[in-house]
Amino acid sequence: MSAADSKRWSNFVFAGLFALALILFSRILLPFVMPVLLGGFLVVLFLPIQDFLCRKLKGRRSLCAALSTLAVFLLILLPLAGVGWLVGRELLLLAANLPEVLERVDLRQELVANLPRGMSRYLRTETVGAEAERALLSAASGSATVIRHAVGLGSEFVINLFLMMVAMYYFFLDGRRLYAEGVRLVPLDQRYTQAFSREFTDVAYAIVYGNTVTALVQGAVGLVGLLIAGVPHAGVWGAAMVIAALIPVVGTGLVWVPISLMLVLSGKVGEGLFLAAWGALVVGMVDNFIRPRLCGSRMALHPLLVFLSMFGGVAVFGMMGMLVGPLIASLFMAMVRIYRRDFLGVSQPTLATSTAET
Repeated sequence: MSAADSKRWSNFVFAGLFALALILFSRILLPFVMPVLLGGFLVVLFLPIQDFLCRKLKGRRSLCAALSTLAVFLLILLPLAGVGWLVGRELLLLAANLPEVLERVDLRQELVANLPRGMSRYLRTETVGAEAERALLSAASGSATVIRHAVGLGSEFVINLFLMMVAMYYFFLDGRRLYAEGVRLVPLDQRYTQAFSREFTDVAYAIVYGNTVTALVQGAVGLVGLLIAGVPHAGVWGAAMVIAALIPVVGTGLVWVPISLMLVLSGKVGEGLFLAAWGALVVGMVDNFIRPRLCGSRMALHPLLVFLSMFGGVAVFGMMGMLVGPLIASLFMAMVRIYRRDFLGVSQPTLATSTAET
């Protein structure tokens, strides 16, 4: 065997071993991709804090990284802990009063009495009461299932939070060096890696900014509905809506659905039906209308692609898909723009930028 053949076979064997090692390494890291990716998003947002601390602490990078990670951790944990404590206190009070409410209230009579006159005359009390009770039991069962599922995710959330913090510390400490090493290892034109880096940064800012602002708006709109319905401690439940709005799919329904049920069970049928309609129509429309526009304002994505990438990401990746979906869509559109510009020689705006002109 000649030296050239020997080298060729050596290269083939090395490529095979490298591919096998890459597959095994990916299998090891795959369960931790989401918390590490979220840590990367947050580091991109809060990297100026790290730079500021390094200037003040004269380059003690380990201490700066630890302080930056702690600051982000407290920024996330303290609001969650405060709202969680207030909501937990309210839930305990509701649980203590629920048996008394169920024994005292005649749901059939209350429901018919609160219906509009033109509707109540055409409905029989027995039919309305039976259907209402079945509907309430079904809704309560569904809400209880969702709540049990959310509680069951608590341990997973704690583990992911720990992994995210560890990743954030090392990203703060060595993020720039790791990025430079990765760029050198990837056989790709530097223009392309810079374009992908800009896309990642823009998606990080857009998603975190868009989701945060949308959650605040939903909480404010939900608070208005709670005040109109006369819900006690509406401010606490409004703050809970802000936190719940960050949860994909169910969102603020975790708050207004149980409260609507409690209002109906306590005899305030009109207020309960109003709050349910307000939550489903007004608060829900805020999420569907504002979130894609805010998230797409910085990303070079059409609002429809933002909307589909968010919900598609949730369907494929779970809760973290709210971040991963738009990131994948943005990287894909960046590759489309690079292909059009460098391989086809086309420079006109694509679908992603068409909304800026309208």
